[in-house]
Amino acid sequence: MQKLILLGALLLGGSALAFDGTPRTDCLGKPVKTTALPHSGQPTVYVFAQPDCAACSLQLGALSALQKSNPKLQITLVTEQNSAALREYLSGFALTPTVYADTAGESLKALALKTIPAVMYVNAAGTVEGFYEGTLTNAETRELGGALIAGKPLPRLTVPGGVGSLAPALPGVDWAGSKNNLLIFHSATCHFCEEELPYLLKYAKEHPEVAVWIVAPDGLEAVQKQFAEASKNVRVVQDAGDKDAGAKLFTAYRAQGTPTQVLVDSTGRIKWRGAGFDKTGLNPFEAGKLPLE
Repeated sequence: MQKLILLGALLLGGSALAFDGTPRTDCLGKPVKTTALPHSGQPTVYVFAQPDCAACSLQLGALSALQKSNPKLQITLVTEQNSAALREYLSGFALTPTVYADTAGESLKALALKTIPAVMYVNAAGTVEGFYEGTLTNAETRELGGALIAGKPLPRLTVPGGVGSLAPALPGVDWAGSKNNLLIFHSATCHFCEEELPYLLKYAKEHPEVAVWIVAPDGLEAVQKQFAEASKNVRVVQDAGDKDAGAKLFTAYRAQGTPTQVLVDSTGRIKWRGAGFDKTGLNPFEAGKLPLE
């Protein structure tokens, strides 16, 4: 598994939610037993972490504070290691976790985990109530954990531009005009965008019910030429009153590279997003890949 070390802000005790990662809404409401993880029949926080991950240490620190105020809370550390070095590492935290050494990575595969740390909140019935890949602050950890212990619905954390959040407005676009709005963050000079182009055009032609919006940070003239022969449901986003509209949208959607793909439903909420393109591995235009309504 590729481990991405997330070196975000330090875990302070403030009340503002500042999560900056990936909410795993696909796992909500599912039984934890499908992941091969043990469950004791009590509210449990599972944390996926490794001793060599700096952001994991921050997350374990936040969970230490949570368990200190709730001593009976079950915290299970899921790790690929099972060694004296791991036990020595854990001794540096005011935390009493149950260690589940998933040395074969079975639970990681079952959850399709992409980054660590990750935190999963499971209720007494063994149902996933919350799951986040990325580092939660002390305040977020405490709020989610408190709700879990009290048997209340967990608050849903979202990231601006992330899955589950409201999509920033596009100039002249009404989300209600289509059940499926597919945004493509594109650059005329991007090699991977050029590789993606024929697959995107073919997909758009075969799915006229999908409104495809091309967002470019610059080079609009060149982009328009690339899409000149596209089907009518493909349009390049423009704002006559703001020449920097495309670049601003890249920032609003946190598109860190091209191509980036974002699927927005008719209510204006982001359903899915992807990044990059590889026809043999990262091709969202293969049948059934995009979760269309």
